[in-house]
Amino acid sequence: MLPIYEISEALTAAMTAGNRAVISAPTGSGKTTQVPQMLLQSGLLEHGIVVLQPRRLACRLLARRVAAEMGCNTGEQVGYRTRHDSKVSAATRISFMTEGFLLRLLLGEPDLPQFSAVILDEFHERHLGGDIVLALLKQLQESSRPDLKILVMSATLDTGLVAGYLDCPLLEAGGRLHPVDVSYQDAPVEQPVWTSAARAVRDLVGIESEGDVLVFMPGAYEIRRTIEECGRFAATKSLALLPLYADLPAAAQDAAVGPNSRRKVIVSTNVAETSITIEGVRHVVDSGQVKVHRFDTRRGMNVLSLARVSRSSADQRAGRAGRTAPGTCLRLWSRHEQGRKAKDEVPEVQRLDLSETVLHLGFLGFREAAEFPWLQPPSAESLTGAKALLASLGATDDAGALSTTGKAMVGLPMHPRLSRMLIEASKRGAAKRAALWAALVSERDLLTGSRGSGISHDAEERSDFAALENALHAARSVSYDRRKCADMGLSASACRQVERTSKLFLSACRKAGLDTGGKDRFEDAVKSLLVAYPDHVAALRSKDHRVYELVGGRRCTLPAHSAAAGAELIVPVEVEDRGTGKGMKAVLSLATEVTLGWLDELFPGSVGETADVVWDEERQRVNSMSGATFEGLVVAPRFSTRVDAAAAEAMLAGKVMSGELRLAGWDDKVEAWIERTRCVAAWFPEKGLLTYDDDDKNVILLALCKGATAYAHIRKTPCLGEVKNALSWGDREFVEKMAPERVQLPRGYRMKIRYEAGGRAIGRAKIQDLYGLDETPKVGGGRHPVLLEILAPNFRPVQTTDDLAGFWNNLYPEVRKQLSRRYPKHEWR
Repeated sequence: MLPIYEISEALTAAMTAGNRAVISAPTGSGKTTQVPQMLLQSGLLEHGIVVLQPRRLACRLLARRVAAEMGCNTGEQVGYRTRHDSKVSAATRISFMTEGFLLRLLLGEPDLPQFSAVILDEFHERHLGGDIVLALLKQLQESSRPDLKILVMSATLDTGLVAGYLDCPLLEAGGRLHPVDVSYQDAPVEQPVWTSAARAVRDLVGIESEGDVLVFMPGAYEIRRTIEECGRFAATKSLALLPLYADLPAAAQDAAVGPNSRRKVIVSTNVAETSITIEGVRHVVDSGQVKVHRFDTRRGMNVLSLARVSRSSADQRAGRAGRTAPGTCLRLWSRHEQGRKAKDEVPEVQRLDLSETVLHLGFLGFREAAEFPWLQPPSAESLTGAKALLASLGATDDAGALSTTGKAMVGLPMHPRLSRMLIEASKRGAAKRAALWAALVSERDLLTGSRGSGISHDAEERSDFAALENALHAARSVSYDRRKCADMGLSASACRQVERTSKLFLSACRKAGLDTGGKDRFEDAVKSLLVAYPDHVAALRSKDHRVYELVGGRRCTLPAHSAAAGAELIVPVEVEDRGTGKGMKAVLSLATEVTLGWLDELFPGSVGETADVVWDEERQRVNSMSGATFEGLVVAPRFSTRVDAAAAEAMLAGKVMSGELRLAGWDDKVEAWIERTRCVAAWFPEKGLLTYDDDDKNVILLALCKGATAYAHIRKTPCLGEVKNALSWGDREFVEKMAPERVQLPRGYRMKIRYEAGGRAIGRAKIQDLYGLDETPKVGGGRHPVLLEILAPNFRPVQTTDDLAGFWNNLYPEVRKQLSRRYPKHEWR
């Protein structure tokens, strides 16, 4: 009997008494497949059960497994519903679906009349949709549906957090996990992660004679490279190399999780981390990497980036090797790095764009999203950003309430930018084309590594969307044949998926009452795109047609293969950071040429004219610039070397002040004079001497830049005279007298004095140069002793003191004794 049945009676009691419970059960306990059946058999439910899963793949596979256990076909008593696929019927009592799908149901039927229980499985992944659904279900249960039963299940979750939020019992079950021998790659390896993984697989199958291998990689690209590397030895080891990720066709997914006559090496994203059990897996190779979405505040959008897995995720992955028998797990990182990993993943609510969530909450009556009963609240900054985006899209009015447009956007199952585009397109008779573009944005890239070399685009329509439309047409013309598509540089499965999503979006438009007819003119589709992405407008900034500047000032690169490359003004949909550290750059994609006239038409009052001075980085000079602007972005600027003198001087002075430019004449002598002056000012505050603060320096730099328009005009300009002239003649004389550069010593040596912040004066001299000097020298009119660094003949300090008399009396005899033996040729008194 599976361990989860330990809590069967407690579960029934909890569902009878309070309709809420949290279940904590480790991997292998059977909670995902058995708890829905236990609830169904309890006799407590009048209607069906929803089992929420974070991923579509898990919905389909789990429905199939539970249906088999219950002796029925998928779609009968047990079914599943996802955005693109559904197998349910009037007889269905257990429905597996994603969190996002249930959220859509709640928007349409807030009381969920067809369901008696909702199970939120794998809640530890903390998807945004799961957090929102849990809060809405809690509110629903406390209002119109007190009979609704809510179960939250997880293996690694901080269950106390959720149990406290729901004020319900916590039920804990044991596990049936077999021991897993975890090892680490302690020696750092400078090679791609897929190379390390393939080497680990080769070594593992050479040592371990039994059991399939599950390799965790962050994304489809890394999966493909790993399989390529493993292909070098797969035939000799009789291995079946199988990819597994969400966007694979169902047949390929089934092949990865199903039986095989050969030993399987499954290379998967984190879809295999939880929920599904792959029979036969005894060994795990973990890259320790995952791709996660994070909201980039600079760009106002979610960005998919590479991240390290948390310790809890690493444990989940290792557990895959112990589901059916003892296993092994090799982690491609060190033990030291393991200790530095975060304990858990950061919840999506604290790292994602919340604009779609805030839109939905507004529709449900939460005008202020901060008042929503969050399990863990998002930051005020992310909520403010979401509200600002919705306002810019016209989804809310001045009071923050949903506008007519905003309410229409709620009915469309996509990001608010895309729903806004479709609403605009329906007005312009371009809904079909816009639905296709929205699908292209939503789904994975159609083009493979060869970037669709066999696909052309209309030169008059400088748009990546136009090129992708041609790519889809080409795939359709060969009936999505995999090999023929591959020859054209296309992914057949991705093309099919885009077609399906496009039809889904168009169907949603019709259901929402939008007009889906019209001529589908390209220009109207582009204008609709602009309405959704006005903050992405970018202007050309380089002669090689690669560098663009976005609204807001960020410089980005447009790949040479883009159909829009070289256009003066574009609107890219995507901005992606590539590389790391100093090598990081922002790359634009899905770009389309636009015109200034369209911007003026769509956003009245946003187009203007400007005249300003700008810095020419290549020639290191100030130029004048004029041109049209959109939201502060200068379009097709015109440049001239004829500039306003005062503006040029101010720009040059500012760049020197910021450290971007360096004046050769602003040397150590200048800095020494400044410190001398500051010391005197500190000693004699009643004199009111200037202290060369930023304002003082700016005045001096403006004088040094007088008449200059280029760095070459000022680079070698002498500075000390101008710096000193900032003081009156009398003040300069006072500084010279109170803070002398050098102090005369008895034996003729003129000791240089260094002045430091805080009014400290420091001098350095050998012992022999100090003979005849009984007292410490003083500066500042005899008020401030010099801190002496007394040097041995080898110029190394033997003492630092401002009490020379004390040195001679107390320390010198021992110093002389030691040094005279080492340096007998020097004079010793």
